[in-house]
Amino acid sequence: MATPKDDMLTKVSTEGATDFVQLYHSALSSNKSSIASFYSSAITNILFNGNVIADGAAVEDIFTNQLPTTRHDIQSVDCQIINKAYPTTKPGNTARENAKNISMLVTVSGSVQYGGKDSPQHGFSETFVLIPNTESKEKNRKDWLIQSQNFRLVV
Repeated sequence: MATPKDDMLTKVSTEGATDFVQLYHSALSSNKSSIASFYSSAITNILFNGNVIADGAAVEDIFTNQLPTTRHDIQSVDCQIINKAYPTTKPGNTARENAKNISMLVTVSGSVQYGGKDSPQHGFSETFVLIPNTESKEKNRKDWLIQSQNFRLVV
């Protein structure tokens, strides 16, 4: 089994976190019907401003039916690997393939506007636990899924 080195794990987690955050926040603004696909089908822990949200479909419903248009401006993204072998690395995989079998903590901060471009900006902080997407074999599938999320408006 090829074991990934720390520099490869750092590169994979950093690229994965950055790509995920960009895709996810784009979907919140312009592709709301895809929001549920960012969440693991397993039990998830989702909090929005202290309110428990049932699952990815419920998040999608909130953004589609309850909120006005949103616009996110991401100012910082940071990540930390939680588990270097999630769920497990597989014999025969390359080190790069095994480096994608990690779970990670991702923190995001920025501002969000609810409504048009003239709406006030609100600071936000968001934390995700991302896991590798082993649920889908599609060619253009997402590499990472949300297992846990905590979104807070900063006041």
